Amino acid sequence: MSLKQINFPIKLNFFKKLFLLTIGVVFLTILTSFIFNSLFLDKFYIYRKKQTIIEIKNTLVKVINDKDKLQNYIYFAEDSFGVKIDLNYIPQNIRSHMSGNKKIFNSLKINESTFKIREIDGSSGVMFIRYYERLEGGYLLSIRSSMAVMAEHIHDIFIFNIFTAFFSLIMSSILVSIFSKKISRNIMYLKNNAEKIAKLEYPKNISLNSGDELEELSYSLNEMSKELSVSIENLKLFVSNASHELKTPISVLCLYSQALSRGNVPEDKKKEYYKTMLDKSLEMRALTESLLTLSKINSPDYKLIKENINLKILVENSIEQFDYLEFEKNIDINLKVFDLFISGDYNLLKIAINNLVQNMLKYSPENKEVFIEFKNNIISFKNSTYPNNTTDPDEIFEPFHRGENALNENIDGSGLGLPLVKRILELHNFNFSLSIDNNIFDFKIDIKKTD
Repeated sequence: MSLKQINFPIKLNFFKKLFLLTIGVVFLTILTSFIFNSLFLDKFYIYRKKQTIIEIKNTLVKVINDKDKLQNYIYFAEDSFGVKIDLNYIPQNIRSHMSGNKKIFNSLKINESTFKIREIDGSSGVMFIRYYERLEGGYLLSIRSSMAVMAEHIHDIFIFNIFTAFFSLIMSSILVSIFSKKISRNIMYLKNNAEKIAKLEYPKNISLNSGDELEELSYSLNEMSKELSVSIENLKLFVSNASHELKTPISVLCLYSQALSRGNVPEDKKKEYYKTMLDKSLEMRALTESLLTLSKINSPDYKLIKENINLKILVENSIEQFDYLEFEKNIDINLKVFDLFISGDYNLLKIAINNLVQNMLKYSPENKEVFIEFKNNIISFKNSTYPNNTTDPDEIFEPFHRGENALNENIDGSGLGLPLVKRILELHNFNFSLSIDNNIFDFKIDIKKTD
């Protein structure tokens, strides 16, 4: 099912969700503010008022022995903090009378204090807070402050919060509407480009300048579009080349089998026909096996089956397998190898070594010498090539690409050998290099693993 077949009301749904979420957060914040104001504002006001009275008391105690400073500070405190301060001396001979301040004085120990909150009268409802402390020397300190201001302020704060709530909701609605529409527009832009990619259109220059995750997503989508475009083109080329490589042997097999079935082949030619059909069948089998192996090892979830392998034995077995090429072309193999154990996938490394040995013998001119050498953990496969070989070493690793040697000298092959070798070595994290210089083909493998 394509993206076009699915109805994605992204813009509308996203806008609603973001709008409602933001308005909900603003409303919850305002509601929380109202609740806290209702439950704790008066308590907080009283707490702060008590702290102020304590600070005034501490200052009074410090200057109590200096009448001028004491009087000046009382005037200052009453004017600045809205309090009424009484500092009364109660003589010893009348402290026993239980009335008014004397009663409070006698109820307190020296340096003991108390707070009292009362109404000014029984009907006004206006509260005041009063602080008493019995000081040394027979003094009673009384500091009184009205809380009428608190009631007025709480009412004002409530009215102000209502206006603030409405203003916040309106501004939030406007800002969220603008912001969410912009985000929705960017999401729709990415969605449209994703639909194009799904239809194999591969748009170019997918980009957003939003400075957030959507910008990163647009970059990733743009890279994906490029990679998919290249991959699809490579896949088309790969299928085309594979079809072309299979077409020739299939055509030969069809032609020869028809000729044999109709009895149109002379007896002395039948053996040649059978041999050609066998060769083409083996060629097709080798090609399909290479294609299957290349497809399998290019799978993202492919895992190597590692074991301890003696590389010397792999090379010697491979040379023995292709010794017919050595004898046909009268090639000398200069072999300098020793026991060298590595960890790897035996079947894959066998394919890689076989391809390198076969290519070395197949593409070397007759009556030449080839070299296989182990040195400092480097395995080198070196052979001469035909003159005027200007093959690009990078292009030779492309599937179905044939070097100039193969084309000019009409050498059989599918062009899948070195791509297989390249992928197998990459899976094993082995570094490798290829150089073609002065008609010398030199392939080196560093068996030390890279991190």
